[in-house]
Amino acid sequence: MVATTLAETASLWAIRISMILMVIVLGAELRGAKSTGIVIAQLWCLGALFALAHSVGAMLTFHHGSQEAALESTARQTELLLGMRIGTGLYVNYLFVIVWLADAALRLLVQNRYSKFPISYRYWVLGFLIFIAINGAIVFQSGSTRYVGIACLAILGTLVLLRDRKSS
Repeated sequence: MVATTLAETASLWAIRISMILMVIVLGAELRGAKSTGIVIAQLWCLGALFALAHSVGAMLTFHHGSQEAALESTARQTELLLGMRIGTGLYVNYLFVIVWLADAALRLLVQNRYSKFPISYRYWVLGFLIFIAINGAIVFQSGSTRYVGIACLAILGTLVLLRDRKSS
């Protein structure tokens, strides 16, 4: 997407800030911060809210409030990349925002119980969010956005390797 108005620019910056907050929180957690720590939980929630702002902003600005236009745009982008004209990725993006908001709410509202959730919950939630973030920031992007996305992924990967090395 290329922004031509201030509102479109704001929508694009909302998702960029959202992704930056995701990397900060995941990086902090990999360095030992507790996912239920109040600052971490608040940053996670803020990231989810910025993702929501982007989703709403993109719908209102780039697609002029039209679900059909958003589906068509998604289908066109998917066809350019994968050769298949499908727009269902739009619904996956909605699910991304819902899952992130729900997880953020759980971190804030049931802090004592959140840390006791099964590790499989964390793997599924983070796995899904990271998978969609990689697609949105790297696979379906080009230029500087893609390069920043790759750099952020490399930083998180390095932190995972350092954590694993430290624990062995």
